[in-house]
Amino acid sequence: MNDHSANHIDGEKRDVLREIANIGSGHAATALAALLDRPIVQSIPNVMMLPLNDIPGQLGGAEKLVVAGLLDLTGDISGFFMVVLDFGQADKIISMMLDKKLRPPKPGTIRRFSAVEKSVISETVNILGGSYLTAISEMTNLCATPSTPFLSIDMVGAVLNIAIAEAGKSGDFAILFQSELCNEKDRIIGDVFLIPDKSSCDKILESLGYM
Repeated sequence: MNDHSANHIDGEKRDVLREIANIGSGHAATALAALLDRPIVQSIPNVMMLPLNDIPGQLGGAEKLVVAGLLDLTGDISGFFMVVLDFGQADKIISMMLDKKLRPPKPGTIRRFSAVEKSVISETVNILGGSYLTAISEMTNLCATPSTPFLSIDMVGAVLNIAIAEAGKSGDFAILFQSELCNEKDRIIGDVFLIPDKSSCDKILESLGYM
Protein backbone atom coordinates (compact mmCIF):
# COMPACT_ATOMS: atom_id res chain seq x y z
CA MET A 1 0.00 0.00 0.00
CA ASN A 2 3.03 2.26 -0.07
CA ASP A 3 2.42 5.25 2.20
CA HIS A 4 -1.25 4.35 2.55
CA SER A 5 -0.56 1.69 5.14
CA ALA A 6 -3.05 0.29 7.59
CA ASN A 7 -1.18 2.11 10.33
CA HIS A 8 -1.78 5.54 8.77
CA ILE A 9 -5.53 6.14 8.86
CA ASP A 10 -6.67 9.66 9.59
CA GLY A 11 -9.88 10.41 11.45
CA GLU A 12 -11.97 11.14 8.35
CA LYS A 13 -11.08 7.86 6.66
CA ARG A 14 -11.59 5.97 9.91
CA ASP A 15 -15.08 7.47 10.06
CA VAL A 16 -15.79 6.14 6.56
CA LEU A 17 -14.76 2.63 7.57
CA ARG A 18 -16.83 2.91 10.75
CA GLU A 19 -19.87 3.94 8.69
CA ILE A 20 -19.39 0.85 6.52
CA ALA A 21 -19.27 -1.22 9.70
CA ASN A 22 -22.44 0.41 11.04
CA ILE A 23 -24.33 -0.24 7.82
CA GLY A 24 -23.06 -3.82 7.60
CA SER A 25 -23.94 -4.72 11.18
CA GLY A 26 -27.35 -3.10 10.71
CA HIS A 27 -28.04 -5.26 7.66
CA ALA A 28 -26.86 -8.35 9.57
CA ALA A 29 -29.07 -7.58 12.59
CA THR A 30 -32.12 -7.10 10.34
CA ALA A 31 -31.49 -10.36 8.45
CA LEU A 32 -30.91 -12.39 11.63
CA ALA A 33 -33.98 -10.92 13.30
CA ALA A 34 -36.12 -11.95 10.33
CA LEU A 35 -34.60 -15.44 10.31
CA LEU A 36 -35.03 -15.98 14.06
CA ASP A 37 -38.32 -14.09 14.33
CA ARG A 38 -37.01 -12.23 17.39
CA PRO A 39 -35.37 -8.85 17.99
CA ILE A 40 -31.64 -8.55 17.33
CA VAL A 41 -29.74 -5.47 18.47
CA GLN A 42 -26.37 -4.36 17.09
CA SER A 43 -23.60 -2.85 19.17
CA ILE A 44 -21.25 -0.17 17.87
CA PRO A 45 -18.90 -2.21 15.65
CA ASN A 46 -15.15 -1.90 15.61
CA VAL A 47 -13.35 -1.68 12.29
CA MET A 48 -9.69 -1.51 11.31
CA MET A 49 -7.27 -2.07 8.45
CA LEU A 50 -4.38 -4.34 9.27
CA PRO A 51 -1.56 -6.16 7.46
CA LEU A 52 -2.28 -9.80 6.62
CA ASN A 53 0.57 -10.91 8.88
CA ASP A 54 -1.21 -9.34 11.86
CA ILE A 55 -4.44 -11.33 11.46
CA PRO A 56 -3.35 -14.41 13.49
CA GLY A 57 -2.37 -12.23 16.45
CA GLN A 58 -5.70 -10.39 16.23
CA LEU A 59 -7.52 -13.72 16.49
CA GLY A 60 -5.56 -15.14 19.42
CA GLY A 61 -2.62 -16.78 17.68
CA ALA A 62 -1.93 -18.89 14.59
CA GLU A 63 -2.55 -22.16 16.46
CA LYS A 64 -5.97 -21.25 17.89
CA LEU A 65 -8.74 -23.55 16.64
CA VAL A 66 -11.65 -21.69 15.04
CA VAL A 67 -14.71 -22.21 12.86
CA ALA A 68 -14.28 -20.14 9.70
CA GLY A 69 -16.38 -19.55 6.62
CA LEU A 70 -14.85 -18.31 3.38
CA LEU A 71 -16.78 -16.48 0.65
CA ASP A 72 -15.02 -16.14 -2.70
CA LEU A 73 -15.70 -12.71 -4.24
CA THR A 74 -15.88 -11.97 -7.96
CA GLY A 75 -16.69 -8.75 -9.79
CA ASP A 76 -15.31 -5.27 -9.11
CA ILE A 77 -13.83 -6.67 -5.90
CA SER A 78 -11.91 -9.95 -6.06
CA GLY A 79 -10.69 -11.82 -3.03
CA PHE A 80 -12.32 -13.33 0.02
CA PHE A 81 -14.58 -12.56 2.91
CA MET A 82 -13.53 -14.62 5.91
CA VAL A 83 -15.92 -14.97 8.88
CA VAL A 84 -14.18 -16.33 11.97
CA LEU A 85 -15.97 -17.70 15.05
CA ASP A 86 -14.58 -19.39 18.10
CA PHE A 87 -16.27 -22.64 19.11
CA GLY A 88 -18.30 -21.00 21.87
CA GLN A 89 -19.79 -18.48 19.44
CA ALA A 90 -20.51 -21.21 16.88
CA ASP A 91 -22.39 -23.16 19.56
CA LYS A 92 -24.42 -20.06 20.49
CA ILE A 93 -25.42 -19.52 16.88
CA ILE A 94 -26.50 -23.13 16.47
CA SER A 95 -28.47 -23.01 19.74
CA MET A 96 -30.24 -19.82 18.68
CA MET A 97 -31.05 -21.02 15.18
CA LEU A 98 -32.21 -24.52 16.16
CA ASP A 99 -33.68 -23.49 19.52
CA LYS A 100 -31.84 -26.20 21.40
CA LYS A 101 -29.09 -26.40 24.00
CA LEU A 102 -25.90 -28.14 22.90
CA ARG A 103 -24.02 -30.48 25.17
CA PRO A 104 -20.43 -29.37 25.74
CA PRO A 105 -17.81 -31.66 24.16
CA LYS A 106 -15.86 -34.01 26.36
CA PRO A 107 -12.63 -32.54 27.77
CA GLY A 108 -9.76 -32.86 25.32
CA THR A 109 -12.03 -33.39 22.31
CA ILE A 110 -13.15 -31.09 19.49
CA ARG A 111 -16.82 -30.68 18.73
CA ARG A 112 -18.00 -32.45 15.60
CA PHE A 113 -20.77 -30.54 13.88
CA SER A 114 -23.64 -32.36 12.20
CA ALA A 115 -24.69 -31.56 8.63
CA VAL A 116 -27.59 -29.48 9.94
CA GLU A 117 -25.29 -27.56 12.31
CA LYS A 118 -22.83 -26.88 9.49
CA SER A 119 -25.72 -25.59 7.39
CA VAL A 120 -26.66 -23.18 10.20
CA ILE A 121 -23.11 -21.86 10.41
CA SER A 122 -22.97 -21.50 6.62
CA GLU A 123 -26.18 -19.47 6.65
CA THR A 124 -24.74 -17.22 9.35
CA VAL A 125 -21.57 -16.74 7.28
CA ASN A 126 -23.78 -15.82 4.32
CA ILE A 127 -25.67 -13.26 6.40
CA LEU A 128 -22.60 -11.64 7.98
CA GLY A 129 -20.45 -11.65 4.85
CA GLY A 130 -23.31 -10.57 2.58
CA SER A 131 -24.31 -7.74 4.95
CA TYR A 132 -20.84 -6.20 5.02
CA LEU A 133 -20.39 -6.75 1.28
CA THR A 134 -23.61 -4.80 0.67
CA ALA A 135 -22.36 -2.01 2.92
CA ILE A 136 -19.04 -1.81 1.08
CA SER A 137 -20.86 -1.71 -2.26
CA GLU A 138 -23.11 1.09 -1.02
CA MET A 139 -20.14 3.19 0.13
CA THR A 140 -17.74 2.50 -2.76
CA ASN A 141 -20.02 1.78 -5.73
CA LEU A 142 -17.98 -1.38 -6.26
CA CYS A 143 -20.01 -4.53 -6.88
CA ALA A 144 -19.05 -8.10 -6.03
CA THR A 145 -20.81 -11.46 -5.96
CA PRO A 146 -20.07 -13.94 -3.15
CA SER A 147 -19.80 -17.70 -3.63
CA THR A 148 -21.49 -20.26 -1.40
CA PRO A 149 -19.54 -20.53 1.88
CA PHE A 150 -16.66 -22.93 2.33
CA LEU A 151 -16.41 -24.00 5.97
CA SER A 152 -13.10 -24.78 7.62
CA ILE A 153 -12.56 -25.99 11.18
CA ASP A 154 -8.85 -25.57 11.70
CA MET A 155 -6.14 -23.43 13.22
CA VAL A 156 -6.17 -19.71 12.42
CA GLY A 157 -2.91 -19.92 10.47
CA ALA A 158 -4.17 -22.75 8.28
CA VAL A 159 -7.49 -21.00 7.55
CA LEU A 160 -5.71 -17.79 6.59
CA ASN A 161 -3.33 -19.68 4.31
CA ILE A 162 -6.33 -21.18 2.49
CA ALA A 163 -7.83 -17.75 1.89
CA ILE A 164 -4.56 -16.26 0.63
CA ALA A 165 -3.80 -19.27 -1.59
CA GLU A 166 -7.29 -19.30 -3.09
CA ALA A 167 -7.25 -15.55 -3.68
CA GLY A 168 -4.04 -15.90 -5.68
CA LYS A 169 -1.97 -12.74 -5.65
CA SER A 170 -3.56 -11.14 -2.61
CA GLY A 171 -2.94 -7.61 -1.50
CA ASP A 172 -1.09 -6.78 1.68
CA PHE A 173 -3.93 -5.79 3.99
CA ALA A 174 -7.34 -6.83 5.26
CA ILE A 175 -10.29 -4.83 6.55
CA LEU A 176 -11.58 -6.25 9.84
CA PHE A 177 -15.16 -5.73 10.98
CA GLN A 178 -15.74 -6.87 14.56
CA SER A 179 -19.45 -7.49 14.85
CA GLU A 180 -21.50 -7.99 18.03
CA LEU A 181 -25.20 -8.79 17.70
CA CYS A 182 -27.42 -9.41 20.73
CA ASN A 183 -30.86 -10.71 21.59
CA GLU A 184 -32.48 -10.88 25.01
CA LYS A 185 -30.28 -13.82 26.05
CA ASP A 186 -27.13 -14.13 23.98
CA ARG A 187 -24.44 -12.23 22.16
CA ILE A 188 -22.98 -13.27 18.82
CA ILE A 189 -19.47 -11.97 18.34
CA GLY A 190 -17.81 -12.57 15.00
CA ASP A 191 -14.76 -11.28 13.17
CA VAL A 192 -15.41 -10.55 9.50
CA PHE A 193 -12.36 -9.96 7.29
CA LEU A 194 -12.32 -8.63 3.75
CA ILE A 195 -9.14 -9.92 2.09
CA PRO A 196 -8.96 -8.33 -1.39
CA ASP A 197 -6.49 -9.17 -4.14
CA LYS A 198 -3.94 -6.55 -5.20
CA SER A 199 -6.01 -4.81 -7.87
CA SER A 200 -9.05 -4.72 -5.59
CA CYS A 201 -6.94 -3.28 -2.79
CA ASP A 202 -6.17 -0.30 -5.00
CA LYS A 203 -9.81 0.07 -6.09
CA ILE A 204 -11.07 0.06 -2.48
CA LEU A 205 -8.42 2.49 -1.28
CA GLU A 206 -9.09 4.86 -4.17
CA SER A 207 -12.86 4.76 -3.69
CA LEU A 208 -12.44 5.55 0.01
CA GLY A 209 -10.05 8.43 -0.70
CA TYR A 210 -6.83 6.72 0.41
CA MET A 211 -5.01 7.18 -2.91
